[in-house]
Amino acid sequence: MGRAPSFMPTYGCEHLNDQGLAKIRAVRMSREHWLEDLVQYTCLECEEHGSFSSLNKHFEKIPKHAFAINSKNVYCMGCRDMVYDPSLVFTPRKRKSTQLNEEDEAYVNANTIPKPCGREGVRGLFNLGETCYMNAVLQMMVHNNLLGQYFLGMGHPLHTCPISKEPEKKNDSDDSEDELGDDKDQKTCVACAMTEVFSDANTVDQPAPAHAVNLLFASWKHIPHMSGKQQQDAHEWFTIIIDKLHESAVNPTQNPNYKPNHRKHCQCFFHKVFYGRFSSEVTCDVCHKATTMEAEYSSIDLDFQKQKKRKKKLLKEAAVAANPSAAANASSKKNQAALQTPTPVPTLTECLNAYTAPESLAQESQQIDCQNCKKKTTAQKRTCMKKLPAILTMHVKRFGIKKPPGSTTNGSNGGMSSFIGTPEKYEGKLDFPLVLDMQPYTVDAEEGWYGDIPKHIYDLECVVVHQGEHAQTGHYYAFCRVPMGEGKDMRWFRFDDEIVSATTIEEVLRQQAYLLFYGLRDLPRLCGPDTNGANGDVKMENGD
Repeated sequence: MGRAPSFMPTYGCEHLNDQGLAKIRAVRMSREHWLEDLVQYTCLECEEHGSFSSLNKHFEKIPKHAFAINSKNVYCMGCRDMVYDPSLVFTPRKRKSTQLNEEDEAYVNANTIPKPCGREGVRGLFNLGETCYMNAVLQMMVHNNLLGQYFLGMGHPLHTCPISKEPEKKNDSDDSEDELGDDKDQKTCVACAMTEVFSDANTVDQPAPAHAVNLLFASWKHIPHMSGKQQQDAHEWFTIIIDKLHESAVNPTQNPNYKPNHRKHCQCFFHKVFYGRFSSEVTCDVCHKATTMEAEYSSIDLDFQKQKKRKKKLLKEAAVAANPSAAANASSKKNQAALQTPTPVPTLTECLNAYTAPESLAQESQQIDCQNCKKKTTAQKRTCMKKLPAILTMHVKRFGIKKPPGSTTNGSNGGMSSFIGTPEKYEGKLDFPLVLDMQPYTVDAEEGWYGDIPKHIYDLECVVVHQGEHAQTGHYYAFCRVPMGEGKDMRWFRFDDEIVSATTIEEVLRQQAYLLFYGLRDLPRLCGPDTNGANGDVKMENGD
């Protein structure tokens, strides 16, 4: 797509010539203010703006348009990647670019190779000792286009991060020798460690597996109960690690302009990518007054076991209705065979329907204190999605506690359970789609988060699978959808720590999924002109 260069540069992009560099500098200097949105780029030749996926469609329609820029970075269609040229190091206040002197030029030439920008191929991750739970989640993250734009586009200031520069506070119990010996210890930043993982995983000329040593140590430091070389729950690690990334993004020393709004809806990058909000409405059966509450979520829990039992019951009832004579004399083997039903396979949409279906609060323990009726009443409760994130996480509930035979939940220990259960895993298939429409599970379109149906469409990007008896044993691996080749066709790969192998869609859909990650198809703008809007809601404008 890019222009053929008359020479191969010793650094930078092979498609970017002097004329293009001059135009980039001119466009940047002509704009008084740049929107600080690290995942939004503007075409160099026109006003078309959006994410990489939407800009690629624009470039394919108009081949002469080959570059997109923002205040800090340049995206090249020819390389299908962000590119760098030292002459574009830009200081907005001085309105001029920084030129390399002869000494710097010689250093750059001596330490770089004439190779086009952009990663080719896929890489595994070294298992650092029972770290497959981390590797499976990381493969989803490093192959996500949106996260790549953030971490590889200076979204986190790796070399100037105030969290990493902040000295670690010592406890009073630390002895004097430790205080002297560890006086230079630095606080470990999860976002810095994550940036290193993205950089390592996207290195062009490194076919060997990448590693996440610093991220592992950072997670141990910030998540003490998950430290040590032992198996952990991949879902638990994911939910905590994105919360730590959120903390790094809103750190006051790093982002002094961040101001939480009066509704306390965080506006940081990671909240817009990973976190949604659901609305729970409770309606009194007597006065019909409705009370609405909102809560945040980073994943949607799918109770597939409950749906499996429901479908099994329905299949059994259907078999009895179809064979009444066999049901009347079910003791014979022949009749038992006639009443046999196939193993039920619940679907993701059935789980979502149950998640958002009206629920009757009729039992005495469920009744509400109606402020209007001034008494306890029965009620109806319904949960809907008010805000959908850019990356939607589905958590299939597979782990629980098995009660010993004859145990009871009411014991002599102050009303607490009198048994010590053993961890167990719920095996079974859950059918999940490649394309997911979340519109039926959101609030009304006129009052809700999005204005039209296409913005509710998600594509499956990653499936995390667990093999083993329970969460603290076994092994995790992931299936990820990765763009490959010149045309960036989407292909599926299985990532099993260091081992990476190509696979098929059919194989992916056969898996007993534990985590499902869906990416929003038409990625909207994640930041508006006012990133701390008074209403606390992100305006999800179409980026196409």
